[in-house]
Amino acid sequence: ARLFNMDELVWNHMSCRLEDNTLLLTPGEKLFDDIGPEDLKKSSDNVTADIIHSAVYKTRPDIKAIVHLHTPAATAVSCLDAGFEIFSQDGAMFYEKVAYHDWEGISDDVAECERLGAAVKGEANALLMRNHGFCTFGKSIAEAWVLAYYFETACQTQLAVLSTRQPIRRPGAEVLRKARAQYELPDFAPGAC
Repeated sequence: ARLFNMDELVWNHMSCRLEDNTLLLTPGEKLFDDIGPEDLKKSSDNVTADIIHSAVYKTRPDIKAIVHLHTPAATAVSCLDAGFEIFSQDGAMFYEKVAYHDWEGISDDVAECERLGAAVKGEANALLMRNHGFCTFGKSIAEAWVLAYYFETACQTQLAVLSTRQPIRRPGAEVLRKARAQYELPDFAPGAC
């Protein structure tokens, strides 16, 4: 995450669901660069990680991995009333697949789990957490990570396009649906290569 400027000290977390349905999480007390396999935990030292990740896994049995980040562009987009908008190919995999959750402060209240779960019902592969950051969801760690990379890239593109104050050429729904379907093909699926 640090190599791509996608970390924020210890306030990011990644997790995966193991075959026995337990969770393995980054510890919440170390920078990503300092985390080794021996540091992964079945419960984080970061209550927010436990709340956010457990809510999503409980609601979505199809999800096997989650990446939660506070990257600059995605956090900026989380503050926009319009939310996430797709202007280029990099965002197509998120077409009609971004869920939203309003910021409730630091996620330290177990009651928030119900609202987080309600937000991610369906087929969302990303959760834009208003005024906070985002999560991406995958069938593997590789898929969740690649989705996180492209979500931040698409948010960077969104902010760059909006900053020009020029007329915007928006891709139509038909091409976005087609491109999203193409990303679901084995050769193009996030994390496949």
